[in-house]
This record gives sequence, structure tokens and C-alpha cells, in this order.
Amino acid sequence: MLAFEYNKFNGIIINSNQIPEDIDVFSPQLNALLSHAKLQEKSVIWLTLSISLAHLIAAATTQGFTFHNCLSTEVTLIFKSQPQDFVPFVPTHSLGAGGLVQNPQGEILVIREREATTYKLPGGHIELGEKIEDAVIREVLEETGIQTTFNSVLGMASTHPYRFGKSNIYIVCKLAPLSTQIDIQDTHEIDDAKWTLPEHFLADDNNSKFNKYLIKSLLNTTGLGKSTLDFSQFSKLKHEIFLADNES
Repeated sequence: MLAFEYNKFNGIIINSNQIPEDIDVFSPQLNALLSHAKLQEKSVIWLTLSISLAHLIAAATTQGFTFHNCLSTEVTLIFKSQPQDFVPFVPTHSLGAGGLVQNPQGEILVIREREATTYKLPGGHIELGEKIEDAVIREVLEETGIQTTFNSVLGMASTHPYRFGKSNIYIVCKLAPLSTQIDIQDTHEIDDAKWTLPEHFLADDNNSKFNKYLIKSLLNTTGLGKSTLDFSQFSKLKHEIFLADNES
């Protein structure tokens, strides 16, 4: 039988480091585990196969496993004893962050992507494990060369469907510029970056109604500030909390 451990969802997690490469060894061991799970009345079995073990996928699906989630180097399959058995859902959204950066002259920082005709706020995808604050500062730097500091979260928007049938949440953040000289680093994606007065951006009919609405709505708002709470005192996880100012 395959090596495994129980988890808190009344399930079984197969040890991915001890899965045999030989399909003729793997299949009967997996079948034995399925029998054990039935006797123990376990609800779900989790099986993660690295890309080097991809040839075992068919053996698993033949025995009732279905796909759950996938990374570039591995795929996770699950077996449910009953259709109604609970399985934690896979990620349903991608996350993006845009930076509203305004200089002392009142100009805002905007970019135009290659093959595009309109300008918008700089920004991009938040990478797995990356903080919102770090992501938006990184994206603004890559797309414009402008160094910034994080101020607050101003607003967000949700879009569905976005890509691959999933949704997207776009978070707009207020940043303060530490530099002024534009120097595009991501020249493969960005065609132009510039400082422009908000009224000029809003008056340009080429710019999308969505981006004009964002800037008009958020330009003079304060948003949610980043909490200064020291999370290390109670958690080893990576945290971010944004709260409204308490004036009382």
C-alpha cells in the first residue's frame, strides 16, 4: 500500500516522495489504499504527482481519481468517496495590482502597453506568495522605472470571466514617488510611460471609460492604510491587513 497520512478533512494524503515509478507497482498499491480508505470511512484521498510521474495519471483516473489543481511541475488529483464529500476549493481568482502615483506637481503616472492605443495605471499580477504592497511597488518600477513607497489600498474591482475561466480581482493602491525620471525596464511589454495631469488623462477620449472612472473616483481619497501590527507574535504566516483610519 502507498505511504500516506491522515488530514483534518477526514481524508488521506499520499506521500508524494514515496510513490513508485513503475505503473505495475503503483496501480495495485493505489488500489490497496482505496480499500483501506473505504474500511476507515475516509472521505477524500489526495494524490500529487510530479511531472516525472505523469505517466501514472491514467492509472489513477482509471480508479476514480479526478483533477483538482495543477502547478508547472506537478498535478494534484483527488478521490471522493461520495459526490457530496467536502474538498477545499482550488484558487478561483487571479490577483492584480495597479499603482496610483501622483507627484508634487499633481501629475499621475500612466503607461501604454505595446499594441495598445490607450494609457492606464501601471501594475500587473501579484505573484504567488507576494504581498500586495511588494507587488505593486515592483510592477510600477518594472513598467516605469519610478521608485515608490506604499501608502494605502484605494479600491478594487472584480472581473469574471477573466482568464482560463477564472475571475480576477484588481486592487488599486496609492503610492508615493521617490524618483521622477522615467526609465522603462520591461520594454517587451511597455511601449510608453509618462507623467500627465489628471484632467488631461480624463479629457483624452482614447483612454477607456473604466480607467478614467477609476482615476476620477480615487484621486483624492485616502483608502485603507496598512496595519502596523507585529504579526510575528502570533503567526509564522505572511500577513497583510489594511484598515480604515480610526479618528476617534
